[in-house]
Amino acid sequence: MISICLFGKLTVTDSDGKTIPISGAKSQGLVAYLALNTEMPPSRDRLMSLFWGDRFTDQARQSLRQAVAKLRRTFPEPDAILALDDRVGLNPDLVRVDVDEFTALADDPDPTAVRRARELLTGPLLDGLYGQQADFEDWIASERQRFASLTLRVLERAAELELQQGNTDQALDVARSIVAIEPLRDASQMVLIRMLAQKGERAAAVQQFNSYEALLQKELGVGAGPELMRLMAEVRGEGFFASQTPETASEPPPDLALPATARTSIAVVPFARMGGDDDLGFLIDGLTEDISRNLSLFSWLDVKASSEGSDRRMTGADMSALGKELGLDYIVHGSLRAIGEKIRLTVQLADPKSARYLWVMRYDRTMDDPFALQDELSATIAASIETELVRFAGRETREIAFESMNAWDAYHRGLAIQYEFSADTNALAQTHFRRAIELDPNFGLAYARLSYAMVISAIYFEAENLQSVLDEALELAQEAARLDPGDAVVRFALGRVHLARGEYDRSITDLKAAIDLNPGMAQAHCGLGDSLAYSGQLDTAMGCFEEAVRINPSDPYRWAFLSYGATALLFKGDFDDAVDWAQQAEAVPNSHYWPTAIRASALAHAGHMERAADALADLRRMRPGITADFVRERLFYLRDPDQIDIYVDGLVKAGLE
Repeated sequence: MISICLFGKLTVTDSDGKTIPISGAKSQGLVAYLALNTEMPPSRDRLMSLFWGDRFTDQARQSLRQAVAKLRRTFPEPDAILALDDRVGLNPDLVRVDVDEFTALADDPDPTAVRRARELLTGPLLDGLYGQQADFEDWIASERQRFASLTLRVLERAAELELQQGNTDQALDVARSIVAIEPLRDASQMVLIRMLAQKGERAAAVQQFNSYEALLQKELGVGAGPELMRLMAEVRGEGFFASQTPETASEPPPDLALPATARTSIAVVPFARMGGDDDLGFLIDGLTEDISRNLSLFSWLDVKASSEGSDRRMTGADMSALGKELGLDYIVHGSLRAIGEKIRLTVQLADPKSARYLWVMRYDRTMDDPFALQDELSATIAASIETELVRFAGRETREIAFESMNAWDAYHRGLAIQYEFSADTNALAQTHFRRAIELDPNFGLAYARLSYAMVISAIYFEAENLQSVLDEALELAQEAARLDPGDAVVRFALGRVHLARGEYDRSITDLKAAIDLNPGMAQAHCGLGDSLAYSGQLDTAMGCFEEAVRINPSDPYRWAFLSYGATALLFKGDFDDAVDWAQQAEAVPNSHYWPTAIRASALAHAGHMERAADALADLRRMRPGITADFVRERLFYLRDPDQIDIYVDGLVKAGLE
C-alpha cells in the first residue's frame, strides 16, 4: 500500500514506510491533485489546463502522458495510477491518502475520531508546494482554505474535549494553535480568550484581546466584532467565566439569541475605476445598479443603497465605517480597468466587520456591446454572490445544536446539507426544513425547499410511496405560494413538483414565472429546460441549460444543469455532445450517478462500445445492482416512451441487463 501525506510537505511512502522521492514541481503537483480528487478522477483536459495550460493542446497532451508514465515508473506499483479513457486517477486499492481519512473524521464528535484527526495534522496542506500555472495556484489556494476551515473545526472540538476532561493546559495549547492558523478571525480569538477566562486567567484574557485589537487596527484598520466585544464585557465582569464548569462553558450567553427570521444585509459599492477613459463611468454605474437589483430579487437578501464610489479601492477602515453606518453583513466592491477594447473587472465580497475578503472573482471581457456586457456580468456576478452567501449562511450554523436553532438557522443548515446531495443528507435537510416550519409556520421559503427536497428524494434517492411523496410535495409548494406568491424560489418549487408529476405545461408556466421574478436564478432556467426537453422542445431546452451554466458557474446544482443538458442531447441524437456534457457533470464533486448512466447510453448509441462498457462499469460501482428495469422505473417523470427507449436501449447496448 502506498501512502500519500498532504499535510505538511508532500510525502509519498511505500508499504515499508520508505520514502518514494517525487522529483519535479509538476510531478509533485500532479500527485497532489490526484490525491485530492480520489473520489472523482479528473479528466485529461483538466490536468492539461492545470499544468500545461500555456502549451498547444497536442504538446500538453504529450506532456501529460510523459508525466503519468514517469510517475508509474517511480511508484513501486505501476497500477497505483489508473488512466482510463479520458480520466487519470489513483487506484484506491493501492493508495491511501491522509486527507481522505481526515475529511471522514472532521465532523465526527467521537473523542477517538478527534484525536486521530489531530494526529493527521502534521502541518499546513501541501506546505511549500507551488505551481507555474494560474489555474493550479487558484486551485491550491482554494484547497488550502477548505482544509484550514476543516482544521479549525477539528481543533475547536479538540479544545472542548480537553476542557471537558479537565485538561486546561492542553486545551489552551489547542486554542493557541487555532489562533496561529487564523490570527485575524474573531472566532479563533474567542476560543482562546474564553478558555483563559474559564481558567481564571482574566488578565491574560484581556491582554490577549488587547493584542488582537492592536493587530486588527494595524493590519485591517478595523475593530473586533460585536460577539467578541460582548464576550470581553463578560470577561471583565464579576467572574462569570471563572465560575463556569466545563459542562456549561460551551453554552452561549442568552443575549446572543437571533430573531426567528432575519434577512442578510448587503450593499454594492461602485467599483473603483483604475485608469482608462471617462466613458467607463457609465459602465460602473450600470453594473452597480444592475448587480444591486439582481441581488434584491433573492428574497432572503436585504440590499441597501451604498455611498458614492471613488477611483480608489476601499480600505478596511472604509468597509468598517460603511458596515456600521448601514448595518451591513456583507459588502460587494472591486475595481474596473480598461486596456484598449478589453476590460478587467475584479469583484470582491467582503465582511465589513473583519475587512476580510470572502470571495474574489476576475472577469476579462471586451467592450464590443457595452449593454450586453453589463447584462451578462451583472446577472452572473449576482448569482455567484448569492450562491456564496448561501454557503456562508450554512457554514455559520454548523456548530449550533439542532435544538438551539431558530427558524432561519434551521432553513440555512438544511439548504447547505441538501446541496451535498446524498440520500442521507437529503433526509437530514428535510428534517431541518420541517423544523424551520415548526418554528415559523409562515416561513414560505422553508415550505418551498422542503417540497423540492422531497422531489429530489423521489427522482434521485428512490423514495418509497412515490405518489404520497409527490402529493405532499405539491401541498407544501402550494402552501409556499400562498405565503409568498411573488418569490422566485416558490414558483421554482411548484414547477419542479409539476415536472415530477409529468404535468409539463403547468411546470413550464411556473418556471417561466420564476424566471420573470428572478432572471438570475440559474436553477429556474435549468428547470425550464428540463420541462421543455421532456415535452419534446429539445432545441429550446438546450438554450435554457446553456443559460443556467453561464449565469452561475458555481451553483451547487451545476452538475444537474450539465446532466439535464446531456439528457436532452441524448434525446436529440447528438451522442458525442451528450458524452461531453455528461463528463462535465461527472467532474462536479457532488454529482449523482445518473450522468454516468447518460454517458454509457450515449457512448453505446455512438458505437463506442469499449468506452460504453467502461462507463457501465463505473455506473455499476456507483449504483450496485442497477438493471434496465430499475432505470425504466426511475424515469417515471418521462411521458414520451421514445425518450425512455433511447435512454434505456443505450444502456442495454452497453451491457446492462
